[in-house]
Amino acid sequence: MTHQPGAPAGAASGVLGEMRAALRLPFTPAPLARLAEVEGYLPFVWPQIAASVATAGFLGSARYMADMALDAVEAVYEPELSRATILDAGLSLRDVEDLGSTIDLFHYTQPQLLLVLAALAEAFDHVEVGGQGRPDPRDLTDRERGHLALPVRLASPEAPPLPEVAGALGADAPPDLYRAVAAWPGYLQVAWEELQHLGAYPDFRRRGRALYFYARSGARFLAQPVRANPDALRAAGLSEAAIEAARQTLDAALPAMATMMMHAEAMRVGLGDRTREVVTG
Repeated sequence: MTHQPGAPAGAASGVLGEMRAALRLPFTPAPLARLAEVEGYLPFVWPQIAASVATAGFLGSARYMADMALDAVEAVYEPELSRATILDAGLSLRDVEDLGSTIDLFHYTQPQLLLVLAALAEAFDHVEVGGQGRPDPRDLTDRERGHLALPVRLASPEAPPLPEVAGALGADAPPDLYRAVAAWPGYLQVAWEELQHLGAYPDFRRRGRALYFYARSGARFLAQPVRANPDALRAAGLSEAAIEAARQTLDAALPAMATMMMHAEAMRVGLGDRTREVVTG
């Protein structure tokens, strides 16, 4: 994957702040940071999608996808990992609580980010996507306020075993989820011994692909239509190189994000948290 190097320009930097606030994120996810490097892209597409992210329907779709991921993880993964083994790895009770809060952040926000990325990818291939969703606004909840206040610090990509994680996942860099939980190296060391094998389960891989396609098909339920195909991007002044860079970034980020949704659920199960967001029966 290629993308234009360099820090985001002022307009894109401001948009990143708006996107973090809308998605209740205390840090900038790598896919958004890469899109921000594509000159003119985020300032053009984000105003079109922002109103949809602010709806209850958008959040409901994301929470349902989190349940989809959890269902598949529970079907194939019965962890040996537990709070007891994590404590034995050197974490304190406070560490385990903070770790759980960090994993909950990713559990809650990765599906939302996947929906945004999928909608933008769909917009590349259509004159218009979205417009079929309800405009009912979402509230800012206490849980989301807690997420926004989390001091998430992403570890260096070279911190062990992050290079091994990236290699096993076929990624060009360690995913944000793993860089965040690397703040507790004792946890990551014991957890990765189990989590690295998840991709060997066919049902695990199938559900990851299903999440990808579900997210793309869900683009039609955005509350507001989005027009961001190459013709629209050219009309907005984007260069051919920028358009191609945006497409490549989205194509690379989408399957990786779906996979990380699955890994976040496995981490939750390892901590003993099997709580569902929507489906309770």
